[in-house]
Amino acid sequence: MEPKKLSSFNLLSDIHTEMIQLPKSFRESVCQECGWSEATFYRKTKTKKAFSNAEKDKILAVGDSLLKTLLAHSNKYRPR
Repeated sequence: MEPKKLSSFNLLSDIHTEMIQLPKSFRESVCQECGWSEATFYRKTKTKKAFSNAEKDKILAVGDSLLKTLLAHSNKYRPR
């Protein structure tokens, strides 16, 4: 399958689509990494209790990874 030319993509639509998927991807990845259910994820977003160091590390790693992925995705539109 031949890749589409970048000019055939709508930059705004493509980046917007990637960005609106971030919350779901973040939630799913954190749940997987921490062994939480979706209900536990939302309950923990509302609590004032501290997270363990392992949970903090995993949450930050997931966030960093998703942001790097988004940056790599948007870099395909930048001139070389």
